[in-house]
This record gives sequence, structure tokens and C-alpha cells, in this order.
Amino acid sequence: MMKIFCFTSGPYETHAYLVGDETSGEAMVVDAPPGSAAQIAETARKHRLTIRYIVNTHGHWDHMADNAELKRLTGAALLCHADDEVLLREPDRMRAYGLMESVEPISADRHLNHSDILTVGAMKFRVAHCPGHSPGLIVLHEPNEKACFCGDLVFAGSVGRADFPGGSWESLAKSIRENILTLPDDTRLLSGHGPATTVGRERATNPFVREILAESQPI
Repeated sequence: MMKIFCFTSGPYETHAYLVGDETSGEAMVVDAPPGSAAQIAETARKHRLTIRYIVNTHGHWDHMADNAELKRLTGAALLCHADDEVLLREPDRMRAYGLMESVEPISADRHLNHSDILTVGAMKFRVAHCPGHSPGLIVLHEPNEKACFCGDLVFAGSVGRADFPGGSWESLAKSIRENILTLPDDTRLLSGHGPATTVGRERATNPFVREILAESQPI
């Protein structure tokens, strides 16, 4: 059974998720915003979870600023998509994105690709490459748990910005259309900011998602 702990920190109230398999005690962390590492590591210890992976949904600084500290505290492998690793290795590039503090450079231990399966205990997360907000954004879908960790691709009532360097509205819309709206409506969407939602709720009420759906309809 999946256990999820959400931690919110940093100037943009960015979420990190500690995701554990209750039976095996194996866990991963999705994103590492500034100021989150100590609390994540302590929560894992308290609940007897062993963190195997730190997964960055994308390389924007507010999602990866505590990568190095969290890796020191846990010894976990750091995973991301290859197209965003340059932002981890050279975080000063993000001055153009509004970087507000110094971020320690780090390299990924492994890259995740579209259609990969990331196994954490009994959980099997399907990786989807979803560019648009950033070139290397990925989402992680666990179908048996009906949960999708979607970073800044889609939010409750909104979608990710496409005006950062490397962003594209066309790519973002395609990513949502092909990798979010194809999921069952009762799939939980656990985003990088804001409250959790579901695919069905966003399909019915999110004006940006409705625009994306309208654009895909034949004339």
C-alpha cells in the first residue's frame, strides 16, 4: 500500500513528496525544494522508510535546490530526464528563471526515459516524458494506486507556464493531451504546487485543459 507524505517549502510553496511502500519499507522522494531535506529524511526515519530514489520531475531550481543535501542525508540515487540535467549541473543558468538563492550543483546518477518503469517496493511507476514547461519534465504514474505525480505540467485549475527558456505551449498541450487526459478520471494528480486533484475534475473544470481538448477536436 502506498503512503504519501507531502512537504511544502521555498518561496513558491513547492511540494516534495515522500512516497513509501508500506510492506517493503522502500520509498522514493519526488522533487526536493529548498529547505525540505531534513524534514523528509526525518519523516522517512520515523516511519521506517528507506529512500532509494530522489526523482526530479524537472530541473527548475525550486524543485531541486535540496537535491545535494537530501542525497547526503539518505544516500539515495538521484534520477531525472537527460534533457533537464544541465540545470542540475549548472544551476546558475536559472538566473533567467528568477533563481533567488545559491543552489549546489549536482549530477544525476541515472536518467529516466519515456515508458521506463521505476520500481519502489511493490509499486511500479510508469514514466512519461512531458516537455512544455521544461524540456525534460517527466510524470510518474502508478496505475494500481491511481496516482500520478505530475510536477508543474498541470495543476488544480491551471497548467504549467510555457514561457520559461525551453518551454513551449504546443509541447505542453500535447503532453497533457497524451499523458494526462488518457489516464482514468479517478487518477489523483499530485502536482508541484497547490492542492491535489483528479484527471476527471480537471477535464471538466480546468479552463486550460478544456482549451486543449477543444483544440484537439476535428473541425
